[in-house]
Amino acid sequence: MTEKVEAPRALTEEVKTAIRDAYAKLQANTPGFSTRRSQSQMIGVVSRALATGGVGVVEAPTGVGKSLGYLTAGVPIALASKKKLVVSTGTVALQSQLVERDIPNFLKATGLQATVALAKGRTRYLCTRNAAEAQGEGAQDSMFGDDVPLYDRPLAPIEMDVAGRLMRAFTEGRWNGDLDNAPEAVTPGLRLRITTPASGCAGRRCAYSTQCPVLRARNEVREAQIVVTNHALLLSALSIGESDNGQPLIAPPGDMLLVLDEGHHIGNVAIDQGAASLPLEDMARRTGRLQIVIAGAYRAVDKDKLGNLLPNEAIEAAARVSRLLKAFADGIAQVWTPAPDEREPLWRAANGRLPEAWKQPIEELADETRTLLNWATAAAAQVAKGKPEDAGHERLQRSLGMALEMIQQQYDLWAGWRREDKEGQPPMARWITLTRDGEHVLHCSPVSAAMVLRKLLWDEVDSVVMTSATLTGGGDFQALAIDNGIPEEAEMVSLASPFDLANQAQLVVPPFPVTPDDRERHPKEVAKYLAAELDWDKGSIVLFTSRWKMEKVAELMPATLRKKVLVQGEGAKQKMIDEHLRRTAAGEGSVLFGLNSFGEGLDLPGEACTTVVITQVPFAVPTDPQTSTLSEWFESRGLNSFNLIAIPHALRTLTQFAGRLIRTSTDTGRVVILDSRLLTRRYGKRIIDALPPFRRVIG
Repeated sequence: MTEKVEAPRALTEEVKTAIRDAYAKLQANTPGFSTRRSQSQMIGVVSRALATGGVGVVEAPTGVGKSLGYLTAGVPIALASKKKLVVSTGTVALQSQLVERDIPNFLKATGLQATVALAKGRTRYLCTRNAAEAQGEGAQDSMFGDDVPLYDRPLAPIEMDVAGRLMRAFTEGRWNGDLDNAPEAVTPGLRLRITTPASGCAGRRCAYSTQCPVLRARNEVREAQIVVTNHALLLSALSIGESDNGQPLIAPPGDMLLVLDEGHHIGNVAIDQGAASLPLEDMARRTGRLQIVIAGAYRAVDKDKLGNLLPNEAIEAAARVSRLLKAFADGIAQVWTPAPDEREPLWRAANGRLPEAWKQPIEELADETRTLLNWATAAAAQVAKGKPEDAGHERLQRSLGMALEMIQQQYDLWAGWRREDKEGQPPMARWITLTRDGEHVLHCSPVSAAMVLRKLLWDEVDSVVMTSATLTGGGDFQALAIDNGIPEEAEMVSLASPFDLANQAQLVVPPFPVTPDDRERHPKEVAKYLAAELDWDKGSIVLFTSRWKMEKVAELMPATLRKKVLVQGEGAKQKMIDEHLRRTAAGEGSVLFGLNSFGEGLDLPGEACTTVVITQVPFAVPTDPQTSTLSEWFESRGLNSFNLIAIPHALRTLTQFAGRLIRTSTDTGRVVILDSRLLTRRYGKRIIDALPPFRRVIG
């Protein structure tokens, strides 16, 4: 990874004029456009960050017009600087909205000329090679040789027919190969067979490369002036640095003007990016079978040594790693034996510190796996130089790619387990889970996104803007900055809502008779409250933090009202929302019961949502290994982990939930929180005060 380019830049008068012109044309050519002070403020923050190589953080509530705000500044700056504007989102829905609606409308209104591309992971595209093989045109792939099948079952005839129709639609130009927009339904099993992960892709050496949807899409991304992607692919591209073709996957970080929309998701994605896992017994079996692909690699390149190993040495290295993995699985039993009735068995290293007895085998496994990784890297590079038209050679190359990915996965875990945690920084979380088949999966993960984002984003990318409707709790950026490692010099602004929230909505916290931790009585009281207090002739949404409680409350509703309730999981999400909108538009009344995913990004304007009920404050559950390890670290330093972790998380989530209510300047309604702890605990006033400025009806 190259160091961030620190060329001094300024927001020039020429660029300022271009931004003003774009905004003026946007106003003039957008029907119903209304000037909003908060949007103008956002344009200023984005302009200063992107034009000067800085960092801007903007909390922009619903109604500000975030996408138009950052496009108005970002597109003129990208065109003037000849850098690429990259917009990264947290959800597929927003990606589609930007590419299909927001950006085209912006360009049309302003008259600006810019090419746009959507960057997705390769497994979202048809692999023409695999689709051909799925129809029987060529040998079915295997993991490490023809006698080791890659798939659990052969394709059904109907699936082979679908693969054929998809292939024809692509080759005839009726479809671009994007499986999210496939012309017909693709089952999960078929999808697995007609896509290819990076490890199994031969790139431009593939015999089907001239008609590869992935390569076409990647070319469009590299040539586009505006790229829309998602946080996971963005961080993966920044981590890898280059694509398999030796070119940047999206853009060199020094040429990237980055906007993180839905920026409140980036921290969790970064933690996942820095995590590693290893299914122990499965990896032992697969590594033990590597001799097939090892022998094939030496035959293909006609060399005595690969990665400084002779054929027998490479085979013995794989066998040694396999034996060590099996021995480690046996050694776990000396430290942890789950109870037979444990539903989701999990063992976690307290404070991230593993047993002393494991230190030596972990070191040995890390060293031996590194040797095997060096061999696989060298072998894959040598085999890639062979003749791509040879089908057997191509299959070997793909098998080597999969083997390399498998060994890299092992090494990442052992490197994370043996790494010394730095003094003064939170430790890695390290834990073990058990599959339903009784096999061990080893895990390690950062507990904070700060280090990952410093390495990949803040220290590398030219300039970054982070925006979302919910970045803070009550305008306080401290928790966000610490969690995400945001540089001290960043400009951070929390914008006012453009709506008259005090007159449009109420925040109601009634003196609820039981607390949420009363497992038996709380669902009953929630059901009773909903039956008596909801306006059942209009639209409402009720948000829960657990599926069990949601289904229990639904079960307790009177039969006449239960007919009006749509419960998440009882049907496809979009079909449920469409039915809710149909009912409320017809004046029938409808109530959505949902979990977290219904509390974010759902747009239910007007009569579709006049009441939002939040059944309890959504505190982060400190039972997951990352949160537990971070809590321990805070407590060991005399800090209150509840105040530092649980309350900021609850505030951000509650603000998201409350944001479902007021979507336009004419919406009215109320947000009700059925959690009496807000009235009795010390943190209650802090949370209530930090929520949007609805008129309070407390107690």
